Amino acid sequence: MRHSITTLVSTLLLFIILSSPSVDARRAKRCMVKPSGTAVVLPVANPAEVSTSREASATKAKSSTTTSTTSTRRTLTTTLTTTTTPKSKPTTTTTTSSADVAESSPKHGNGNNNNGDNNNNNNDDNNNNNNDDNGDDNQTNVRTYKVQDQYQGDNFFDGFGFDDFADPTHGNVNYLKQSDAFSRGLAFVDGDGNAVMKVDNTNTIATGGNRDSVRISSKNSYTSGLIVLDVASMPFGCGVWPAFWTVGDNWPNGGEIDILEGVGNSNNAQYTLHTAPGCQLDTTFTKVSTRKHRRRSIVHSMIGNDREAKRVARDNANGFSAMAFTGTILTSNCDATINSNTGCGIKDPNPHSYGSALNGKGGGVFATLLDSNGVAVWFFPRDSIPDDLSSQSPQPSTWGSPKAFWSSSTCPTKSFFGAQRIVINTTLCGDWAGSAYSSDPTCPGTCAERVADPSNFDTAQWKIRSVTVYQ
Repeated sequence: MRHSITTLVSTLLLFIILSSPSVDARRAKRCMVKPSGTAVVLPVANPAEVSTSREASATKAKSSTTTSTTSTRRTLTTTLTTTTTPKSKPTTTTTTSSADVAESSPKHGNGNNNNGDNNNNNNDDNNNNNNDDNGDDNQTNVRTYKVQDQYQGDNFFDGFGFDDFADPTHGNVNYLKQSDAFSRGLAFVDGDGNAVMKVDNTNTIATGGNRDSVRISSKNSYTSGLIVLDVASMPFGCGVWPAFWTVGDNWPNGGEIDILEGVGNSNNAQYTLHTAPGCQLDTTFTKVSTRKHRRRSIVHSMIGNDREAKRVARDNANGFSAMAFTGTILTSNCDATINSNTGCGIKDPNPHSYGSALNGKGGGVFATLLDSNGVAVWFFPRDSIPDDLSSQSPQPSTWGSPKAFWSSSTCPTKSFFGAQRIVINTTLCGDWAGSAYSSDPTCPGTCAERVADPSNFDTAQWKIRSVTVYQ
């Protein structure tokens, strides 16, 4: 009897052992599966290990290659009337030094001038505007940018009109018409093929008077695209206010993008938007917040929720919208009708991105991408220009984080930016440089007194190698 009971117990124990899940089988119940089918162990009982896995996955994902999205284009041809609109500028916002100030005051003018040729190449980039939540991630084709317009060498000025109206930013300048600018030697192409635009540095004028200068606006306008400025050197000095920028009609409703701008002896470029009410800088695209967003998205993809992963893939394909910008936020409200038209500005952290510091490094390249996802600006020093940009086959998705980025999430480009004309000018004193003058200890006397002496403006000239627009 006792032997029978022992035999029965042994049999039952053997049955239980054979029926129980193995260690590997029990562990498999806690596995999450990647879309590729590879199992990833996430021990639910140990939250610390989950955190470690997330960080490791995020690190690995940083090395993944992004692709670009092929967009459709629509070309519109319209005729623009010749009207004068205000052109904005920032107010003084002190950052890290007295020379680096963001000045706010109206800086505008229009961009439609006596150029006679008002061909508007309005290429409306409608790609990546939908499919945000529908799970369709087939839009990962490489975006190819091709040259639409190039302003360079002997033909540089053919694509621009000369604005000879009064400076809308109240600067101490006389903007000359084309024939006068050429005859007085303030606009020409030098022996190296650079387009030169100068402030008069030969004639003495009365204190408080206006000095001759040049302002040009492109005959063509662009609703989207990649605008690339290759600058050999730029104006700088006490009371000097140069700008390379774009502007739409009926300012500020048509919007303004200040691509390369500053005043005085600053060494850091400033990038700024000026718009109608309602546009804000989305601060979640700063470096820290974007890194956190990418980590969260990677974890979602690993646990089978690939909705976030697809969203990031589409952003990466746009070339910039998933990237954190590296510049310093100065102001976040882009509304030109408030805060003395400060706009929403971002300061370039590179201390050789503006003025004499930029010139001392041989200049550089500023690339601005405008499409339905937002506005992004990159700066590349002369010795760091990407090969694809030098070969005129740009792929912004490979350039890394931009210096500045304004996402359409809080400032839809289609709502706040019309067809943009490219404008290049140099003014003196005025709303921004005039008010900043007294805060720069290296600038003697008053701005009006400085304008009187022509020798103060030997360095107030642009030398531009090219301006290229890609679509």
